[in-house]
Amino acid sequence: MIKKIKKFLRKIIPEPIFNWYHYFLVFLAALYYGFPSRQLIIIGITGTKGKTTVTELVNAFLEAYGKKTAMINSLRFKIDKRSWENNLKMTMPGRFTIQKFLADSKRAGCFYVILEVTSEGLKQFRHKFINFDVAVFLNLQPEHLESHNNSMDDYCAAKEKLFAALKGPRKNIPIDHQIGKIDCYVDKKIVVNCDDDYKDRFLKYYADDKIGFAIKKENCDKVKNFYKPTHFSLSPNGIEFELNNQKFSSPLKGLFNLYNLLAALATANALNVPLGSIKEAMAHFNGIPGRFEEINEGQKFKVIIDFAHTPDSLKAVYQTIREQFLTKKDNKLICVLSATGGGRDKWKRPVMGEVAVKYCDEIIITDEDPYDEDPKKIMLAIAEGVKKHNKNYQIIEDRRLAIAQALKLCKDDDCLIVTGKGSEQVMVVKNERRIPWDDRRVAREEIKKLLSFKKNEK
Repeated sequence: MIKKIKKFLRKIIPEPIFNWYHYFLVFLAALYYGFPSRQLIIIGITGTKGKTTVTELVNAFLEAYGKKTAMINSLRFKIDKRSWENNLKMTMPGRFTIQKFLADSKRAGCFYVILEVTSEGLKQFRHKFINFDVAVFLNLQPEHLESHNNSMDDYCAAKEKLFAALKGPRKNIPIDHQIGKIDCYVDKKIVVNCDDDYKDRFLKYYADDKIGFAIKKENCDKVKNFYKPTHFSLSPNGIEFELNNQKFSSPLKGLFNLYNLLAALATANALNVPLGSIKEAMAHFNGIPGRFEEINEGQKFKVIIDFAHTPDSLKAVYQTIREQFLTKKDNKLICVLSATGGGRDKWKRPVMGEVAVKYCDEIIITDEDPYDEDPKKIMLAIAEGVKKHNKNYQIIEDRRLAIAQALKLCKDDDCLIVTGKGSEQVMVVKNERRIPWDDRRVAREEIKKLLSFKKNEK
């Protein structure tokens, strides 16, 4: 009901007034909790893809070097050893939640705080009165454009607000050391993906240090330190690359994860974590729930759950499977895909269907988080992209039945990928009703049923 009232008020109240409302709430929250970020090292990570993985990697690299950390991302909240799920369906939570979190982090002695920063959060001023020290830009691709006047330029401008927030003075934070408390002067740092077309939009902002990473570019203007592997290899076992005469390895898969690794490495190294420590932590980082996560219940084919929910991210995961997992010509890629409702990114639905046509041998379109939209209309919109190319497909609205049917299509050494929800724990349907859900749990249950059925058949 409250959300419906807010939606109605948005229609009748001018946007500048709503902006002042958001700004006032942010100030009030920071004031109430005593502006805690002034005594913390705040790392903000933004981009379209990879934010959650990079926040987790940076956290792992800092912890491996003995730093106490706190973190907010789309998966969880974490303060030192305490961690709890983020079930808000909101990456950047409300201002009082964030400011309280920062105050709790400060009390716990977690001086390094890693925040996943979204364009919607920035648009609603949720970054205001948070004194950021490090801003990281990963990439920019079309997403949430309906919130940004259907303009990539406006979408980029929203992301830039994080980098504009580095303007504040350098902090002097007393940190515990073996010789007692020592002053830690914190330089402002920018870390940017130099392979991205929008890099210059972020490098134009002030920082004491500007750091770049890339796989394609040989160099990057305006950056002081540049991280580019001299060579790399991608395989079903993971990623290997060489950098600064050191060999790194990771169990993560795919080119998209190599970018994530480089972003986290550059960020941690900029915070004085040695490459040797990063190298060791990287080798032991096995990924995060629902991000290219393999489900193994003893079946003779691969099952992968991934959060991919844009055409570009679908292409990245499909391409990785095609190039690295399907080694025989007759191996098939079976795809279960869906799209979020609520009027979000309607443009992408048929485009996702077209991406599936290019890479998938079997396509099953299903329901995801319809909110107040008609699920059938969402699924038919995806199907429009498939029909353009006269490719066969199935529409199965019940997500469990869709996964079960996809499993039945799998033969030895095939690969099934279920995208859209990753490790999300709820499905949001009409009237904001939340139904408990987990793609990974459902996949495990349906695999066990299938294996039991086949065993009884013999």
